[in-house]
Amino acid sequence: MSDSQDARIAAEVGKLLCQESAQPARFVDGVMAVAENYGDEVYCVLLFTAVHLEFSRRTAKKHFHKVVEHWESLCEQTTRNIDFRVALLDYFLTINRRIKNPKIIEIKIFEKTRQETEIDDLTQLYNFRYFDKSIEREVMRASRYHTPLSLVLFDVDDFKHYNDTNGHLAGNKALRKLAGIIRNTVREVDIVARFGGEEFALLLPETNKEGAFTIADRIRQAVERAKFVNGKAQPMKRFSISGGVATLHVDATTSSTLVKKADQALYQAKARGKNQIALYIEEMREHERVSTAIMGQLSVSSHNGDVVLLQDLSEGGMLFHYERALPIATVCCLNFPLPGCQGTISCKVKVRRVEELGQGGRYGIGASIVQMRPADKKRMKAFIRSLADMNAEPRTALRTRT
Repeated sequence: MSDSQDARIAAEVGKLLCQESAQPARFVDGVMAVAENYGDEVYCVLLFTAVHLEFSRRTAKKHFHKVVEHWESLCEQTTRNIDFRVALLDYFLTINRRIKNPKIIEIKIFEKTRQETEIDDLTQLYNFRYFDKSIEREVMRASRYHTPLSLVLFDVDDFKHYNDTNGHLAGNKALRKLAGIIRNTVREVDIVARFGGEEFALLLPETNKEGAFTIADRIRQAVERAKFVNGKAQPMKRFSISGGVATLHVDATTSSTLVKKADQALYQAKARGKNQIALYIEEMREHERVSTAIMGQLSVSSHNGDVVLLQDLSEGGMLFHYERALPIATVCCLNFPLPGCQGTISCKVKVRRVEELGQGGRYGIGASIVQMRPADKKRMKAFIRSLADMNAEPRTALRTRT
């Protein structure tokens, strides 16, 4: 049972409590009819709505039938139709004694208060608090019934640029429009929430990774086609979103790791150029990677000969520290020496990932090698192999070298 189905049950139950609760036969028939459509979850929702008590389905159903018996007894004793809620409260006060200090509240007021704590004011989607509660429940359900559960995290591309260009009011309007596109593209059983800022979460019960990707990319395309105010002024020449997909039991076993893996996939979508959906895949590095501390020189467009520090090196790419954030997909020329080797290595690299390093104004740049002379490839391969072999030696052997 999904949260949207819970909401429909609550609506049916609320209607019965407001319209039929003083008519025993009609009320019981109404509850039984709803139970035929939705199952025994109806009894849980009924008791929670009326007296704010939580029970398992079996226990809730048992209490309901006992309350009905008590209700019929009260009606006979008073020779008038007692309201179901009066019988329910009396049952939990004097017979079951689950309630000690009851507080009476109008159902409409209660529902309004509940919505205010669960609904995001700006987008009218569920808020993070509701999402956090829902993902725990959906993970438990998926694990209990061995069904798939996928999570998609969306993020607006270059949203700061959009706000700076058009103002925050236009930014808010764009977020509301985006929320509507997501909500109108998914099923009723799916849970859509504003995850925070310009980030949205989509929880997809009974959906595998392939199905989640299809849904997520359908949303991405719908956003791409939609007309947003001044969207052509965006760096991507349109208002766009990126998304990351992760699936329970495939990528994660808990709600927290599911969120983490979806977030990592979203990061990959951004790093690959934005306006796309990425699936979380366990990192399988094609080349062996070693840690280094080599000073090199970087040339990119108007900046020539800037000093960089290579921290990570492989035959296929590298990680270096630089004082500027480079745009994803930027091609740079890089020159650096290899300790113990004559001359320098020259290559062209393509930026794949950018990460700000603390508050010092420096950035970690992940780049792949796109062009290198065969001789330099051979020298770098030998260097990486020798450094990897050295790191693999036992500590006792390493101490004899010093």
